[in-house]
Amino acid sequence: MPRPRTALPAAALALVALAGCGGPAAPGPVNAGNIANAAAAFGAPAATSTTAASDPASPSSASGAADATTTTQTTPSTPAPSSSEAPATTTTTQPPVAPPATPAQPPKQETPAQPPKTTQAPAPQKSDVDVAEEKVIALTNEQRKANNCPAVTADARLGKAARAHSADMAAQNYFSHVSKDGRSFVDRIKAAGHPSPGAENIAAGQRTPEDVMKSWMDSEGHRANILNCGLKTLGVGMAKGGSYGIYWTQNFGW
Repeated sequence: MPRPRTALPAAALALVALAGCGGPAAPGPVNAGNIANAAAAFGAPAATSTTAASDPASPSSASGAADATTTTQTTPSTPAPSSSEAPATTTTTQPPVAPPATPAQPPKQETPAQPPKTTQAPAPQKSDVDVAEEKVIALTNEQRKANNCPAVTADARLGKAARAHSADMAAQNYFSHVSKDGRSFVDRIKAAGHPSPGAENIAAGQRTPEDVMKSWMDSEGHRANILNCGLKTLGVGMAKGGSYGIYWTQNFGW
């Protein structure tokens, strides 16, 4: 008999939902009533010779004949001697004449080699999140200046803590100063490397830096953190997602 076939198990899909304490807050901007706040202390010419020969002197000759006389004695005539003087040849050697000196050419100056041109790589473009976070810091300093407070300086450690908290709230869909693992803003800031946590503002639902700053300035507790003249540094974090669509965190340091 043929053996019965065993049915293969169907592919299993599972969705795990993380549940927090209480349900997510209702969508919509969080205003003064649902925005939590906290504060704590926290770079040789060749010689030439010329030989000249004088023309030989024209040969000169002399001849003479004696007159014959008739006598009883005949006297032989003796011719006068003649002489022919050979021309003297003289050789004159003039001293060597050097040709005019040619001035030495100066050595050519070598043109220094041009260093290769370096092309700087263009700076990476900032994301909309980076732009928004920087804008919140600028708006915060505008408010502080208007209220006679010194400007706060952007601090990367505080920014890291703030960004992580906003991302955590968006990912786990909660809204609180206390993380789902129980850490406070003081714990998160110190873990990011900043030794002196000062205060934290959070918000959710506001779409622009201007909107979130208005919400904070309209809330007494958040406004007090922004205008605390003793706070010296600031980090801002923004993240998208969750029920509100966007989450904001300000972390201040002493």
